[in-house]
Amino acid sequence: MPLRRISPGLKTQLAFGMIFLFVQPDASAAAVRAQQIGGVIIPQAFSRALQDGMSVPLYIHLAGSQDTRDDQRIGSAFIWLDDGQLRVRQIQLEESEGNASVSQQTRQQLIGLANAPFSEALTIPLTDSAQLDLSLRQLLLQLVVKRKALGTVLRSRSEDIGQSSVNTLSSNLSYNLGVYNNQMRNGGSNTSSYLSLNNVTALREHHVVLDGSLYG
Repeated sequence: MPLRRISPGLKTQLAFGMIFLFVQPDASAAAVRAQQIGGVIIPQAFSRALQDGMSVPLYIHLAGSQDTRDDQRIGSAFIWLDDGQLRVRQIQLEESEGNASVSQQTRQQLIGLANAPFSEALTIPLTDSAQLDLSLRQLLLQLVVKRKALGTVLRSRSEDIGQSSVNTLSSNLSYNLGVYNNQMRNGGSNTSSYLSLNNVTALREHHVVLDGSLYG
């Protein structure tokens, strides 16, 4: 019997069938290996790490600022993936000299976030002026605060050093006047004088220091 020729249309159908057979399982396998959280593709290995839980640093950040160099670390947060839902299990605040400190009200809000869920945008609102933002790409958590709320979110300096005993403006001026003589190699000499001034102006716990010298 003569062999029948395969029509071009049948060839196309066979080709698409072969592509479907070989490509479709790979696509489904990729879907199993990775998932998407907050617009970030999470590999299976990282997803398992999130299910076990991990610690990320907590920084305070001024809302609207694109620069993070001035952000200060105020603690750490333990996050975990609970049945596809990312949560913050616990926040630990750190007290470090020279760094910003949160107010007692903000401290209680952060500590009370046990197992709080993140939104689809990976945020947790605290107040109208403060919220937590999680970056999975950088693996850090930010306490984002509007400038007008810094006084309520951060602890005032007087809480750290105590209330000032003087509530009025005060100033202290000290000076040092001197004369010195330089002997030159050719036998000559040169006499000069100097005046150093130091002024400290204070209002409660705030201080301004001016220091300078005059030579003649």
